Amino acid sequence: MPSFAQNSSEIKISTDSLINIGREKLISLSIRIDNNSDQDFEGHIMPVLPKGFGLVADQPIKVKVQKKAHTFYPFKFLVLNNADAKTNQMVFQLHDLNNALRAEVKTSISMLPLRATELIVLTPSILLKQIGDSLTVNLLIRNAGNQVEELKLIASFPSDNGQGKNVLQKDIKLSPGMEQQISFGKIINRELYQLNNFYVNIAGIYKNGELFGNGIAYVQNAAANRQFVSAEMPQNILNRNLTNQISLSSQNLFSDSQSWQLNGTGATQLGHGILGFSVDAYQWNSLANRPLISNTWLNYEGDKKGITVGNISENLESFINGRGVKIYTRADEDRHGVEAAFVQKSYNLLGDNLNYGYSAYLKANVKDTSGHELSSSFIFDYAPLEQSRSILSANTVSLLNKRNVVMSVNIGGGLSQDLLNPDDIKPSFALGTNFSGNWQKLNFSSNNFFSTAYYPGIRRGVLQLNERISRYFGKHNAWLGFSLYNFDPAYQRNIFLFQRNYSLQRMEAGWAIPVKVNLNLTLTASRDQEKSDYNFLQTETNKLTAYRLNESINWHSSDFRQNIFFSMDNGFGQNMNGKTELQLRLNATWSNSWMNLNAYLQKGSFLLAESYNTGLKEQEIYRLSISPSFHQYFFNKKLRAEAGLIFYRDAFFGNNITYTGKADYKITPKTAFYISSYAYQYRTSFANSSFRSLQAGITQKLPDPRQHIPGKKGNITILIYKDNNQNGIFDAGDEPANSGTLLVNKIIFIIPANGTIQYSKVPYGDYSLNMPLQNGYQIMPMHITIDQKNMKINVPMQKSGNVTGRIAINFNETRSLQIDPSLAGINILIKGKDGMIRAVKTGEDGDYSVYLPEGNYQAYPDVMQLPEHVYFDGEPALVTVKSAIATIIPTITLKVKEKKIEIKRFKN
Repeated sequence: MPSFAQNSSEIKISTDSLINIGREKLISLSIRIDNNSDQDFEGHIMPVLPKGFGLVADQPIKVKVQKKAHTFYPFKFLVLNNADAKTNQMVFQLHDLNNALRAEVKTSISMLPLRATELIVLTPSILLKQIGDSLTVNLLIRNAGNQVEELKLIASFPSDNGQGKNVLQKDIKLSPGMEQQISFGKIINRELYQLNNFYVNIAGIYKNGELFGNGIAYVQNAAANRQFVSAEMPQNILNRNLTNQISLSSQNLFSDSQSWQLNGTGATQLGHGILGFSVDAYQWNSLANRPLISNTWLNYEGDKKGITVGNISENLESFINGRGVKIYTRADEDRHGVEAAFVQKSYNLLGDNLNYGYSAYLKANVKDTSGHELSSSFIFDYAPLEQSRSILSANTVSLLNKRNVVMSVNIGGGLSQDLLNPDDIKPSFALGTNFSGNWQKLNFSSNNFFSTAYYPGIRRGVLQLNERISRYFGKHNAWLGFSLYNFDPAYQRNIFLFQRNYSLQRMEAGWAIPVKVNLNLTLTASRDQEKSDYNFLQTETNKLTAYRLNESINWHSSDFRQNIFFSMDNGFGQNMNGKTELQLRLNATWSNSWMNLNAYLQKGSFLLAESYNTGLKEQEIYRLSISPSFHQYFFNKKLRAEAGLIFYRDAFFGNNITYTGKADYKITPKTAFYISSYAYQYRTSFANSSFRSLQAGITQKLPDPRQHIPGKKGNITILIYKDNNQNGIFDAGDEPANSGTLLVNKIIFIIPANGTIQYSKVPYGDYSLNMPLQNGYQIMPMHITIDQKNMKINVPMQKSGNVTGRIAINFNETRSLQIDPSLAGINILIKGKDGMIRAVKTGEDGDYSVYLPEGNYQAYPDVMQLPEHVYFDGEPALVTVKSAIATIIPTITLKVKEKKIEIKRFKN
């Protein structure tokens, strides 16, 4: 439909009222000029394009329209990289020859929103030189879409002690077509410096949490003096989920209830595998008491197989906890392939007074290249306290694993047998689905699970529904959600007193409002209903129904050193007695670099259990808690002091105040001592009480786990020097190199000021030395053999120049035999005056290039590797190489053998 605006009665300009723009970059349309006057019209069309749009041809467009006629003029424009999807209008003006405005038209623009953000790691490889240096990872973030993007960039470094992760975050805002360079930095301390190599992982996410890019920076220690580390066993495997330290602490010092605790984890290489350990032992009062030992085990893993002995704890479809043995194979870094275990149920590695029974399980994980995964487990459980035994099979299958849709199905089944009545066998089954995805601007998820009452898993007698759909409206996000949880299990021998027939239902609608990059507001309206036979002595069902509104505010300073979180729930609910009561609950937190302040206020029953207590005591719930805490470092961060106070007031249970204090002191970089104390005071109208406790402990970091490479090892000293007289010997006139890098079997070393590299505990064997051309110098590739305890090697750096050349083949179509016409891959040998022969291969066009030390050389093809029927019978090409001068070797011409031609003669 054409669009008209501000046109005179005689001269009119019109075009499409709406221009729809998708992913195309060149847009075409027609502009119509109507001349209703009695004279011919001449002038020009002047487009007024918004930011992000460009002209294709010279403008303005000259027009000439006869009287009482109309004419169409084509117009094309470009959608540039910085075009914003929010642009909604474009103007075309019609001027006469005197440049007077005669008419204009405004047309609407509708652009398909396009998200296309790129993350590029500008420093993919980083060398560590010395302690105290700054490790900087540089990124380039480019917005190639057509809408303003608010982005979060997250960098994951190793923590300061080399174990665990230290996560840094930065928020940026990019307009369409813009790019910005971002840097993440970290000071290198001793622990990081001792790592041979590690990765810095970078992730970029949109404001809605969707990932738009990731990258890796590889960081390598290039110190000139260091120890051999096998590349086949990365150092981080030795520290997998282990802190490699041990702590001894005591609670309630100098009292009758004094106790001791020993805990720690660590790993080291043993043979060709890794031996890991964990210990957690608690001794109360006298040594005559049996200690409680939990989470204590030994694990050995090698060649992707492992075994664990000690406390075994696994959160499968049925919870496994006790003492036993586990064997497994490893599929990848974070996932086992096949796993089997036998566990005697116990809370103590030394055993318990009661017989809790035993469990055994077999688990397998299979994953194909397309991302589809199958996880299956088979569990046997013997439970004498429940007077039952059971078998359970649980399986999870991923059916869809696409970019926009992910779906998996859980299928389980089991049999439960009454030990006192073996004929009483209860079959059961479970079914669950997990579905999530997005379509256009909609995001949706559905997680559901159902199990029958006798299902022998931890989700026994459960119906669970979780449904959610959300949509972005510009920067705002709105969602609807529904959840239902029903819990009504059954036991063949119901010897336990616990609540059954429990139900929790919630419906909610929410709106997330990004006020600023660092300020977010969220509003959530909900209806919550909780039902239960809470009092097992009653048969009636109790119910609490509530209608609430939650308002939450989250703010952080630009440097992330200050954070404020505020959340308030308010509404009304009908308690189990049918009474309507006001509900108010407030959570607030303020934190900065040296202080935290938390506040909590509640009025009214938010849980059915609270409503039940309110009915018993005929008193409304009122709770108030305020807890400030302070922390500060002293003595160059060797001492960290903490102090805090917790005030809590409860209308049911009275008031209490807790005072806390703690001091941590680093005696050495690997040894830390702490002492802490707290005092507790409890007051009601009926009674007063107080309690004090003094605690102390010491933590010792264990020696860094080192790889133990079997076999003999040697220490090598490598002197890299500038061979100024080109004789290959370190003599008068030569000098040690003071910069550059050297590769020993692809391990990089930075050459120090004295030119000497120390490489210790290197296994006997053959090694290669290489150096790329640096500042006009290079070394010729060398191979050395380490076969003694201490070795010293002198490596000459020689001034070098670039040498290029090419080959040609003399081929006659009539006489020559058929050959492979390719000139690629032919070996050219270059022989120096010292007799050393170097080889270089030709490219597709027969060209080759190589850097050579200064000197005289002969170049010729390797005749033993020439293609069939091709030969060389010429003289070697002579060349003299000078540094800083490009040298060209004369063309080397190859020949092709000729065909044998028989000549027959005839007599008259």
